[in-house]
Amino acid sequence: MQAINITPTELLNVLAGQEVTADEKMTGQFLLVAKENQDRHLPSAMAGAVADIALGQVQLQTLVHPMKIAVDLPDWTPYQIEESFLTKEPHNWFGPEAIVIEKRFDDFTKEYEGSRDDRGGIPRTAIPKNIAEPLLIEDAYWAAYKTFVNDPDGTFAKQIVPFFQE
Repeated sequence: MQAINITPTELLNVLAGQEVTADEKMTGQFLLVAKENQDRHLPSAMAGAVADIALGQVQLQTLVHPMKIAVDLPDWTPYQIEESFLTKEPHNWFGPEAIVIEKRFDDFTKEYEGSRDDRGGIPRTAIPKNIAEPLLIEDAYWAAYKTFVNDPDGTFAKQIVPFFQE
């Protein structure tokens, strides 16, 4: 698969569904990689998504589980990567899908009348599989993502609160 380095801001814009433009001559499916940088609270050298590029428009296809890729090439210069190392996420954790999944959990917790642990949490085994599984995947995504964020004082990491504590 071909990959391209883009700025971390451009990557986040693609993930959030905002418009990002590319050279109109560039076409195809690309792995988007946040270029290596030191910008506070932004990802660095991280593969982030697969997108289709055509007619100067960048369209998100799927989020990928964050992984380290650092290739020293100018932005928007295609290079080859081994696709078998990518793990596609089942949902875009930056988009409205995540809000719907989290709302389902919130609704469940409001209606739940069973036993709770000593911290007031609902036992993991009491949460229906169709609600818990996406949240476990989301927890794993954010745990991996925060390792790629330039976060010298730890303030970004503190904002990432998993749904399930081990």
